[in-house]
Amino acid sequence: MQYNAAFFGTHEAYFLILKELKGEKFALDATGKVMKRGLGKAYDSTGFVKGSPKDFVRVVGERDRSVGLKVKFPAVSDNKIVYQFHTDPFPNLKGKVKPGNLDATYMDFKVNYLLGKDWKYKTTKHIWKGDEYTEHVIEKC
Repeated sequence: MQYNAAFFGTHEAYFLILKELKGEKFALDATGKVMKRGLGKAYDSTGFVKGSPKDFVRVVGERDRSVGLKVKFPAVSDNKIVYQFHTDPFPNLKGKVKPGNLDATYMDFKVNYLLGKDWKYKTTKHIWKGDEYTEHVIEKC
């Protein structure tokens, strides 16, 4: 499946319009709420088990691939997941928002909703910083 530029382009446009009208913090908050609502509905239909790294990989992988993202999970254990984006979902926002701020609009939700509050992530690589892919290392605290 090819990258769904129209799907992500709509999110980029909404973000930029909201940033222009109400500021970056408002745009990030609104984007996070949109992600939460859209992803929550998609994830709920999968029958995932909260806290299961295997279900996180299954559910997130299926959803990401369904919108044309190339993602990999090179390491998965009971207390650690390495989640890589080999496609940049928001290339037109590079330079318009800090990558970590934008990533938090969906990563905070994904980790908390699917795994729980006792899991945290850190971004170790990022496409916007010249890396080959964006990598989030998710670990149980």
